[in-house]
Amino acid sequence: MKRFALLFAVALALVLALPLAAQAPAKASVFLLISGNLGDKGFNDSAKAGLDMIKAKYGAKVTTKYTELGSDTAKMNPALEDAGAEGYSVVLCSNNFNSAITQIAPLYPNTLFVMYDGWTKEAISNVHAIQFKNNEAGYLAGALAGLITKSKGDPKINGDNVIGFIGGRELTGINDFLVGYISGAQKVNPTVKVIFNYVNSFTDTAKAKDQSLIQFNSYKADVVYHAAGRAGLGAFDAAVETGKYAIGVDTDQASLFGNEPAKTALILTSTMKRVDLTLLRAMDRFMSGEATGGKQEYIGVTEGAIAYAPFNKAVPAAMQKDLDQVVADIKANKVKIPSAFTMSQDEINKFRDSVNAAK
Repeated sequence: MKRFALLFAVALALVLALPLAAQAPAKASVFLLISGNLGDKGFNDSAKAGLDMIKAKYGAKVTTKYTELGSDTAKMNPALEDAGAEGYSVVLCSNNFNSAITQIAPLYPNTLFVMYDGWTKEAISNVHAIQFKNNEAGYLAGALAGLITKSKGDPKINGDNVIGFIGGRELTGINDFLVGYISGAQKVNPTVKVIFNYVNSFTDTAKAKDQSLIQFNSYKADVVYHAAGRAGLGAFDAAVETGKYAIGVDTDQASLFGNEPAKTALILTSTMKRVDLTLLRAMDRFMSGEATGGKQEYIGVTEGAIAYAPFNKAVPAAMQKDLDQVVADIKANKVKIPSAFTMSQDEINKFRDSVNAAK
């Protein structure tokens, strides 16, 4: 009898030690908090598209809501707190809410907070944090820019072997794009030079246009890639004014200018950060009952989160094949792409300066 009691106690302890299975919810409510505004034709619009996909897929099983907070960072904490207090099942927000989510999420353990494009410093039990491999997006853009600037027979290419980059602000996440951009360009074109500037804004299109014009005209860049949110749209205006090429970011930006053929003809492609698919995937996991709180993911090309948009006809078929191979090599783990997230500021400075067309 004692032996039976002992075995029962051991079995019970093992059962209690197992994690509780998450329940697949019959219904859910989802709230998307947007830092900034819609209409950026990039990151924020892609997040809203993800919310729309969630609604389209789950219909009456989910209620969805979104709000735009503009540039007022003081609204972040109250907005997150309101979402938790109102009992939303899932709250979606970008890494701009990192500090706020660290403070607020633990207060509302029954809400899953999905933060995209960044991680909290420490894992939080009800936060699903998703970091995109910005360096892989930059690498894809750099490979194209490095190939196009050394191509022959295109009257828009000047032969100076210079490419440009416009960043929103000098942040680690933006430098991750730049580090990848340089690396991808050097892989296909070891002698390439890069001219880079930071707008110090994600909304100032006029300044981004001016900086792009300087890169095109003064430094003879053949193509400019931007990672500058709404501000980066100014690079496309500069491309039209100079007849040079540009590469978009986050969404298929050429497709957003259907009524401006002069602009779409000069956008070679965009590096898409599939925020939309990422948010849908996170919601799919929640609706299936998977417990994703406390997880910190790092996703990129292999997961389908980073990809080229369709190329325009200025990118020759043979070059597109080369770029397909670039994607295949990333998926096969055949290339090591540096990341600003694992570099010191001094290392980033030296890496940029090694190819700086302004020096």
